Amino acid sequence: MNYKIVIPSLSRVDILKKRTLAMLEKHNINKSIVYIFVVWEEANAYTKELHNAYNIIVGEKGIAEQRSFISNYFPEDQPLISLDDDIKDIYELQGKVLKPLKDLSKLFKNTFNLLEFEGCRCAGIYPVKNPFYMKHHYSINLSFCIGQVRFFLNTREIETLREYKLLEDFETSLYYCVYNGKIIRLNNICADADYNKLTGGLGSISNRNYKEKKKEVLKFYNQYQDFCWVNDRVTSSGEKKIDIRFKKTF
Repeated sequence: MNYKIVIPSLSRVDILKKRTLAMLEKHNINKSIVYIFVVWEEANAYTKELHNAYNIIVGEKGIAEQRSFISNYFPEDQPLISLDDDIKDIYELQGKVLKPLKDLSKLFKNTFNLLEFEGCRCAGIYPVKNPFYMKHHYSINLSFCIGQVRFFLNTREIETLREYKLLEDFETSLYYCVYNGKIIRLNNICADADYNKLTGGLGSISNRNYKEKKKEVLKFYNQYQDFCWVNDRVTSSGEKKIDIRFKKTF
């Protein structure tokens, strides 16, 4: 299957090398199909550190901007797997526990076959590493598919029209679901990563505090309230958090 792996990365060449690339290497993924998208001022550092073993492409700065660039770089309908640069490993739910996936290539191929079977253009994984909430089946209703690991047939109509900086994964999930009437989420698969806890990364460009997040959440809700509701809460540690939750049917 002619899929490509795309990894947007910013100021994280060491993390990328030790995590996502090490994981791919462990699973014997061919380096020639891996494309790493960086900013101009960091291209030499990435090339030097990775010894020209991968395709290093100078793109744009910013999450939405880089993902748009990636979509424009590849042909329409190109099967793509987008990975974050800080993934330690990918896990599968077996019984009631999570175990490291044994065959990443099999997951990649099976997911694109599933997309074809369901007549769908986008699939994601379960957004948190918690077996208690995971299921042994995939879903096709409107679900949040985190951009950390995402399988899609390149669709520029969606990939290049991102409006949101902090909710871009919600935006993309909704757009693909509306486009197809469904979106696939593999509820038995999750990733082990640190999300926004590490330095660098495309997410570091945007202000992600509660006040800024609330602005985006309310804007998103006002624009798409038929599809979602607002989850505004205070955690047990006293931290204020706000985000979007999708309605299962629309």
